[in-house]
Amino acid sequence: MSVSRHSPKIPRETKVTLGKGVTGTLAIPHSFDQENPFENDYAPATHKAALILHGQGGHRDYCYQKTLAHRLAQELGVFSLRIDFRGCGDSAENEVALEGRSLGQDIADIQAAAEFVRDGNLNGLGIDLTLSSIIAHSRGGVAMFLWALEQDGLSKKGDSRAIIVPNLVNCASRYTSVTVLERYHQFENYDYIPDFAGYRFGKYRKLDLAAREIITLSKPDFSVLSGLSREWSCLSIYGMHDHIIPKYDSANFANALNRGPLSHTLKLIPDADHNFFGYKSVEPDDDIEDVNPLGLPMKGSKVNYNYLVCDYILDYLAPEKELDRFMSLSKEIGSVSRWKDVEGVSNFRDIGGWRIHDPTFRLIEDANESQNHVYYVRPHLAFRCANVAGLTARGMETIQNLGIRAVFDLRSDGEIANDGYPADLHKYGIERIHAPVYSNDDYSPQAIAVRYTNLMTSWSTYVNVYEDMLEFGMESYKTIFTYILKENKPFLFHCTAGKDRTGIFGMLFLLLAGVDKDTISKEYELTTCGLKPDHPVLKGKFIETVDKLKQKMGGEANDIEQLISQGRSNWSLIDDGFNNLISSRYEAMLATISLFHEKYGNIVKYMNENLGFSHDEIRQIYENIVVLDPNNFGFEISSKLNWNHRNIGTSSKL
Repeated sequence: MSVSRHSPKIPRETKVTLGKGVTGTLAIPHSFDQENPFENDYAPATHKAALILHGQGGHRDYCYQKTLAHRLAQELGVFSLRIDFRGCGDSAENEVALEGRSLGQDIADIQAAAEFVRDGNLNGLGIDLTLSSIIAHSRGGVAMFLWALEQDGLSKKGDSRAIIVPNLVNCASRYTSVTVLERYHQFENYDYIPDFAGYRFGKYRKLDLAAREIITLSKPDFSVLSGLSREWSCLSIYGMHDHIIPKYDSANFANALNRGPLSHTLKLIPDADHNFFGYKSVEPDDDIEDVNPLGLPMKGSKVNYNYLVCDYILDYLAPEKELDRFMSLSKEIGSVSRWKDVEGVSNFRDIGGWRIHDPTFRLIEDANESQNHVYYVRPHLAFRCANVAGLTARGMETIQNLGIRAVFDLRSDGEIANDGYPADLHKYGIERIHAPVYSNDDYSPQAIAVRYTNLMTSWSTYVNVYEDMLEFGMESYKTIFTYILKENKPFLFHCTAGKDRTGIFGMLFLLLAGVDKDTISKEYELTTCGLKPDHPVLKGKFIETVDKLKQKMGGEANDIEQLISQGRSNWSLIDDGFNNLISSRYEAMLATISLFHEKYGNIVKYMNENLGFSHDEIRQIYENIVVLDPNNFGFEISSKLNWNHRNIGTSSKL
């Protein structure tokens, strides 16, 4: 199948009703219903969802909304919900006719939609989706920003109900609110503006527009957006021939929302109007290559730039672009670098410092007071990295200076025999503790083939490997948690790449602290950046392993590539398989956390029933890995921390 950005294949869609009569369309990724999505070039279904909002007098299927929903499903595996605000499309009437579609009502509809997609019992999918983006047009964008400001305010107060959406897309929204009155000034003494064209129940018709609906739109002050936390990254898209919104509003949003590197991106379409169509008709004698150099489809006699809007949005939401933004946001824990330059080791970082929105336990001093305190994962306690076999003397001095007193090696005996380990750690007061996830590797061709198949096929099949790690690695994880319980000193844990086995323990550690699933998954994804220096060495070892595997498999060797490619065209085991093997996709960890909760209930239950810790011991481990109001605490390495750093996502422990 050939994937087309102009005519994406329509996914399965269901009509839903939520909140107080809000009607919407839930678009489900094509791959969600397929046994093998790869052979059709569909992206695997993620746990991500996008909310798509329309503007004044619009509905959920006008402009780019429907095409965008279908492309998100097809190309990124993202679920989407596009809604009709109340008073529009197929949704219920406005709560108060004289008020019309108030911004307060719009905000309530957005809240209902956000809760709907995040609750598997409400959305009918049985999946608690992550609301990763909101894409809003015109008036819908005004409501989106007002909602985001409300949620950001809750988050700053430590309210666990806050919903943080890392990607906001603003398409042609009004910044200078009062200018809306210029369009309707002749009706300023009316209760209703007559003969307003709006889409209602399947067709456009003349409606009475409540004057207060426009007045409320003239009130917001968006200068306050400069104080929006950097947890919210924004993309703005404007047509330069917009006859509804002042042209300078695109610059106003850009200035207000530029709160640091990659916090705001502005895209301008020179020939587009407010709804992203060409501002002038294409005449028969026009040179089509001059008036439509991008070869976009036409809408009657005008170039349809809605397809370009979709291109910009899909590019902005691409996993690698999201990772770049998170990397920029999370480089520091307050004023201290998260990443550590340790000679001879890559992918070395502190996993502390993340803000905890929903603590697993309340500390005694917090429980006895009415005011909520702010919890963070204790910094300078747990460090993760790739293989430390190449540690130099200078590197050992660095980890000694970081206060690290133990190194947990999660590799198997066979890996250690092949790659070795630093023998001089004890000279620096550091104990090496062997805690293999796979204590006795099964080197049979079948076992190796299965493991590598899941790691090379796609991020979506990682969960099968990680499920095994949660089962086979229990003694390993118990060893590390016991060290935290009894020693409570800074430690380092690693495997070969510092990605899979290391990533699973990092997940368990942060789950116990109460960090939300989205931040845990983003922290895991940082390995994509941290592992880049090791790619050449890892690829060499990968090729050797594949060659050995093929030799062991004998006549069945040719089946390996077919098995892993899953019918994909132009797919290479050495290149594409390797790229999958070294990937650390956010979605892979998100799916693993979902499986973990489904299989084990929660982290406390897992540690009690599977690792054998008592509830008192679990609570003590928890108290050792979190800090309360951290400005009141000193740390072994540095007590001068600027605790302004805050994480992406909100708590959603099951």
